Amino acid sequence: MEEPQQQSIQARIAALNLGQVGRAPVTATPCPKLPLKPTFDVRRASTNIPTQSSLSSQKNGIGNEPIGPSRPPALPPMVTRTGQEPDSSAATSPAPRLPPRKSSSQLSQPTPALPPRRPSEQLSRQGSNESLSSVISTKSSLSAVSIGTARTSMSRAPSMETPRLRVPVYDPSTLPPLPPKRPQQKKEEAAIRVPLKGTKSTPIITTLEVSPLPTTPNLPSRTTPILPDRPRCRDSSAEPTRKLPPGDIPPTPARPLPSPKANGVSGLPNGQAQNAIPPPVPLGSRPDLSKILATKPKTTTAPSVGPRPSAASSSSFSCLKCRDFSGPDNHAAMFPRHTVPSLDWLATQLTTPFPSETDKARAIFTWLHHNVSYDVEAFFNDRIQPSTPISTLSTGMAVCEGYAGLFTALATKAGLESIVLSGHGMGFGLSTIGPGEPLPPESSNHAWNVVKIDNGEWKLIDSCWGAGDVNGKDKPYNKNFKPSFFTMDNDEFGLRHFPTNKSHFFRTDGRAQISWEEYICGDQGGKTARVFSDIASLEGLSQKQFLPKYLKLPVSPAAHAGPTVRFQFERICPHWDPLVHGPGKPYIYILCFHGVDGREKDYVPFDTNGKFWWADVPPERLGAPGQTVMLYIVDTVQGNSARGLSKEEYLMAKGRKAMSFKGVAAWELA
Repeated sequence: MEEPQQQSIQARIAALNLGQVGRAPVTATPCPKLPLKPTFDVRRASTNIPTQSSLSSQKNGIGNEPIGPSRPPALPPMVTRTGQEPDSSAATSPAPRLPPRKSSSQLSQPTPALPPRRPSEQLSRQGSNESLSSVISTKSSLSAVSIGTARTSMSRAPSMETPRLRVPVYDPSTLPPLPPKRPQQKKEEAAIRVPLKGTKSTPIITTLEVSPLPTTPNLPSRTTPILPDRPRCRDSSAEPTRKLPPGDIPPTPARPLPSPKANGVSGLPNGQAQNAIPPPVPLGSRPDLSKILATKPKTTTAPSVGPRPSAASSSSFSCLKCRDFSGPDNHAAMFPRHTVPSLDWLATQLTTPFPSETDKARAIFTWLHHNVSYDVEAFFNDRIQPSTPISTLSTGMAVCEGYAGLFTALATKAGLESIVLSGHGMGFGLSTIGPGEPLPPESSNHAWNVVKIDNGEWKLIDSCWGAGDVNGKDKPYNKNFKPSFFTMDNDEFGLRHFPTNKSHFFRTDGRAQISWEEYICGDQGGKTARVFSDIASLEGLSQKQFLPKYLKLPVSPAAHAGPTVRFQFERICPHWDPLVHGPGKPYIYILCFHGVDGREKDYVPFDTNGKFWWADVPPERLGAPGQTVMLYIVDTVQGNSARGLSKEEYLMAKGRKAMSFKGVAAWELA
């Protein structure tokens, strides 16, 4: 019986692996003999990579077909590089023997000693005469355990010709020389620790050693010098008084004028003396201020129409009674109601040119006079409807509530602080309370405003009463501008306005409020003198300062404290100037009374100092009971304006020239 040929360990392992692919383990089956491996030329440091045809020639279909029968499949035939199958007879030929291993004596260099091996108890290695140094060759095959995935198996074949790499023999003489050693001094310097540098974001504060200041040497003691004795003052009484020589002190001689020749001038023309008066400067050479101002850029503010304020008025800028409001008043007339698109636009146009809060409020106050009329028909027919600022602006008709509401709306949009106040007002149809009559209950029939002006002052104003007058039912509304309802002080304003909210009096006399009885009854002495407000306001007269104070004036001398009755009035403000704040030069004032028993009528001019006017008349010459004493202004003389007429000029024209008069105030004789 022929003995089986001996195979290598790698061949046996490969055969077993191929036999176990795709089937369960079975009993030992004789492995088929592998074909002889073709002999190739030995190439050093190279790897054999099979061609793609070796993969395509496999026909076992592993990975794409279902698992087949349990018997091992036949091995595929070996394919050569030329694509031909080898002869079957070559499969039975024995495998070539491995070349003998070179002995250690044949190696060029001795093999270095290996490090001691770690003892192992579990692994054991069989002795082998073959030294396996692997040259890796890759071969692509199909994995039997994966479906359709390629797997690269690596087979190790023994290297027959490649010598093993050996560690060179240790030769100390071939080592490079070592660097020289550092001297001991440098070692000590390197051992010194260098301070680390700070890595924080805070700056490093260097600590400085402050040396103490050198001590100041003590100054030598100061010696007070001994002063010599001071000579005594001479006794002035012992010496004779110095007397000036008799006669007048001679005048100081005049300083001589510089010679014209010294200045390069040959002499004065026409033989004029050196001390002659120089000729006057011609007025025509003076610059014209109006022409200079015409070349300046125009401002956005409305031009002020009227005379320029004097120094006295400019110093009293905070006084509303004498303040010049011609700028805001003229500017307010430039925006008719039918051209106004909205409240915001109107508030901006009215107030933007004026930096003063007082001027802003005055512009709104004057605009209401020009563009809103009192609804007389609704007032007398009891058809007053609630109004809004928009409705008042669109219709141009309102009652006191509409005036006050529109004023506050415009003032608020202009940046001012304003409030609508309501309460009782002594307006149209007011009836006085007679002696012994019961007091009427407190009621509310009017509306007005309070606005904050310059210097944070709260100012009471009445834009409804300042816009015009109501003359009665079925009579047209009279647009009569009354600026006094903007300029009068709060205490005077409170004589005809009583607010429902008792914190809205805004008095300046120190009193927080007054009672309803004090307000409605007024002065307990009776009615005051009748003052015609149109003329008084135009001429700047204070309506509350007329004397005698009361309307009823007794003619009996026993009813008066003195031999005469003083008639007197004054300006609303000491700073008020008729040339600046009024229409022009002041009128002359005349008192008309009826004489003894009312049979001798006379016109007596008032004396004045420009601020006060007064006239003294014996009570028996005033007239008879029931007659009226009148205060007039001389309006015209011979058809010409009488403004600026003096007392002497009036007396010369009295009874000789035609004159016309206008009433200012009246008293009833009793």
